Amino acid sequence: MESSAAEQEKAPAYLIYEYERRAYPLSDSGFVIGRDAASQIVVREPSVSRFHAEVRAEAGEYVLHTSGATGTRLNGHAVTTPKQLKDGDHIEIGTVELTFRRSKLPLGVSIVDRVERHPLDDILSKRATISNPILGSGHRPEQRRTRLPMVVLLLLLAAVATYLYFTQSR
Repeated sequence: MESSAAEQEKAPAYLIYEYERRAYPLSDSGFVIGRDAASQIVVREPSVSRFHAEVRAEAGEYVLHTSGATGTRLNGHAVTTPKQLKDGDHIEIGTVELTFRRSKLPLGVSIVDRVERHPLDDILSKRATISNPILGSGHRPEQRRTRLPMVVLLLLLAAVATYLYFTQSR
């Protein structure tokens, strides 16, 4: 029994964002979830506070702490006091569903690399955020805008200007 508890304690821990099938690795430093751009998981929803919840490593275990904001649920129950997380626990913050894992990750889940911030980086322009998939708020960083419509519009305006110039000069 003790060896399995020790192995569980040494196993890497993740928060899996179920909608995108991404796993965020947890470490000994606090892991903040909220609307603020400095959070490790940024949730752009009006019901989520800037620093909504935090997962902290305490004595080899991970504990979910809330900032007192409403809307944090653990396995369907509202969280008002710190709660120790167990493998498979479901965390809901706003409409975002996260799963705590200390075991092997499910198939199709990719691990998000934790990037250390450089003081000169503009965090607001470089961070992907989690937005509500139903409401369609925010944008997807994977979808890049094409410049083709703008080029076509400029060519069309240039053609109209040229036409008007030559027809008016006669």
